[in-house]
Amino acid sequence: MLLTKSRKQGSSIVITLPPSNGEKPESDKEYLVIYAADGTIILVPKLNDPFTQGTEGEFYETDEWVDVSPEGRELF
Repeated sequence: MLLTKSRKQGSSIVITLPPSNGEKPESDKEYLVIYAADGTIILVPKLNDPFTQGTEGEFYETDEWVDVSPEGRELF
């Protein structure tokens, strides 16, 4: 089990992450922080937005239901 200790640095709390089996987190990488009700802190690596690299309209799909009219009790 790995053990670390939090410390105060300015107005922030810093927790250092020790390496585990030779693996360690990358430096200068952004993480999303999630605080759970039970005290768990979850760090999720921030991903780049995949939609910023596409061209205008590349991810658009045509509406397949445009010519369909309701025939029963369904709501449109």
